Amino acid sequence: MKQEKQLEEITLKNRIYDERRNLNSFLSRYDSLCGYIQECITTYPDLKAITDPYSDVELTYKELEDRIEHFASGLQSLGVKKGDFICIFSESNGLWCSADQAIMRCGAVTTPRGTSATLEELNFIINHSECRGLVLQNEKILKKMMPVLTKVSLSFIIMLFDKGEEAKKELKTPIYTYDEILEMGKGHKFVKPEMCLDDVSTMLYTSGTTGMPKGVLLTHKNILSQYPCVDYGFKSKPGENTLQILPIWHSYERTAQMYYLSKCCHMYFTNISGLKKDLVRFKPDTLMSVPRIWDAVYEGIFTTVKKQSRIAYCVLNVAVFISIRYIIHKMYADRDDNTKLPFIRAIKYTYHKFMRWALEPMHRTFTLKLYKKIKDAAGLNFRATMTGGGSLAMHVQLFYEAIGVNLREGYGLTETSPVLTLRDIEKRNYLGSSGMPVKATEIKIVDPETKMEMPHFTKGLIMARGPQIMKGYYKDEAATKAVIDENGWFNTGDLGWLTSSNNLVIVGREKETIVLSNGENVEPVPIEGACLESPYISQIVLVGQDEDNLGALIVPSEEAYNKCRIPKESQSVTLTIRSIQNQELKELIKKEIQTHIKSKPNLKSFEYIKQFALIKDSFNMDNGMMSSSGKIKRNNVFEKYKDIISDMFNKKK
Repeated sequence: MKQEKQLEEITLKNRIYDERRNLNSFLSRYDSLCGYIQECITTYPDLKAITDPYSDVELTYKELEDRIEHFASGLQSLGVKKGDFICIFSESNGLWCSADQAIMRCGAVTTPRGTSATLEELNFIINHSECRGLVLQNEKILKKMMPVLTKVSLSFIIMLFDKGEEAKKELKTPIYTYDEILEMGKGHKFVKPEMCLDDVSTMLYTSGTTGMPKGVLLTHKNILSQYPCVDYGFKSKPGENTLQILPIWHSYERTAQMYYLSKCCHMYFTNISGLKKDLVRFKPDTLMSVPRIWDAVYEGIFTTVKKQSRIAYCVLNVAVFISIRYIIHKMYADRDDNTKLPFIRAIKYTYHKFMRWALEPMHRTFTLKLYKKIKDAAGLNFRATMTGGGSLAMHVQLFYEAIGVNLREGYGLTETSPVLTLRDIEKRNYLGSSGMPVKATEIKIVDPETKMEMPHFTKGLIMARGPQIMKGYYKDEAATKAVIDENGWFNTGDLGWLTSSNNLVIVGREKETIVLSNGENVEPVPIEGACLESPYISQIVLVGQDEDNLGALIVPSEEAYNKCRIPKESQSVTLTIRSIQNQELKELIKKEIQTHIKSKPNLKSFEYIKQFALIKDSFNMDNGMMSSSGKIKRNNVFEKYKDIISDMFNKKK
């Protein structure tokens, strides 16, 4: 056994060495990320690059390259030089990437953020980055920022859309339009700066679930190293249609868009309100998105079918139930089984093989007769799709797998550019995992306390090492040293375990762990995920730190209110389980919790939810309960509802 372990370690080291050698050979051909992108987008000049119907922008790759060149020249005419920070506060749109690429081509550092960020946060970013200039989406964000812009010193403000005429009267900072910068660039000769792969290309601010965000410095090498790795798993081709919906300041979307540029794909831009119709009218071949988008599409399918016909809704439910059972039994043959007794493994394998054989005819019938119609109607005929930026609930993964949508999952962080692991688009879809480490990347699981490496199938802290690990946090050496050790290992702060085939399974965040008074540790995410399978639970946050059992704050779904015939507007802000009000709603949620918790295998007695409180208001960005990347700010939730949480456990006692 010891010799096998040593041989496995030697094989892994040799593989990593070969992958890094190949990657370094690729990287040595370029002096910067923008140099690589420029080479790629000039390969197919006549292919469509961008279609943004919401901003009336349509460009070929030749037109895109011309705009990047002229915008970069225009920036240099304004004095922009290598190392300057240029902030872009905008949502994703058809003009964004030309401005972004132009900034990098000048050797400057793109510093993006969304327009929905608070004024306090945008002010912090401007001052923290000491940016030279500012690129804004439109007059709406310009007006929002006027209290800040009157107090900061900037060389220029550029408007992607609109002219900002009113603001010109109040600000000393010169304001230019996008078209004016292009015209300035046409009359100015661009001077290519000396650049190297270790120069910073962008600074992305973390979503700030606790306190103000940190500025993550990503080099040209960090991001450029992602493309051969991602391409190995995703395999996009020139001319493929893609749909862009994520905010561009999100590390995942930023890398995705530049990957699509490097493959000369046709990028269509959409938004939340237009997603449903755009999936159908643009017929994208690929889509990279986040769990909340896949959740919305999943819920939309069932809601649409239910409105059309109760009978069709029941048929769909039965079909999906049978197909999911088929998928579960089929998956077993591909799974790593750590059952120690061989005869037990044999019995389990035989059972799953028989059930797969028994259910396969029905699943094939549903695939041909029912699921094809659903995918055609919803625009889900993708060649390849990817979800990241958070964990997708298992029941949603099973649904897409059952109806034949090739949806894969990846894992990473802003600090890792972001991809660390990926499920290969053409190999087996290892549901429940986040895939294997991308090429030239190492993942290990360590004990959170001792930092000793843990064996397969053992939960611990996820550590990562590879060329995509950030340069560091801007102006925060102490925070950088706290997460990157002397050997280059990055502490992700996430908990997980590795299968024997090196697939990574995420179980939660180290700081999210709830420690009960009896010393037992509870990972809330898997339990919350099980409860969210209920159509009557919209959001849930587990509580119980230092208590003797678990509790939960739950936001009932609109469907729950409708089922109980309760007008949501008539409810008080909070409803507790002890309240005599809305007993039917409380009993419904209680039953759903019990049903879905029982369906989760291997749950320990202390992991059951013993009491809960119902919350009327959802957790969202507007009330400060959710970050701009869609993650619930648990500390903010605990603080806001501390009296309800305290009352919940005091009554129990």
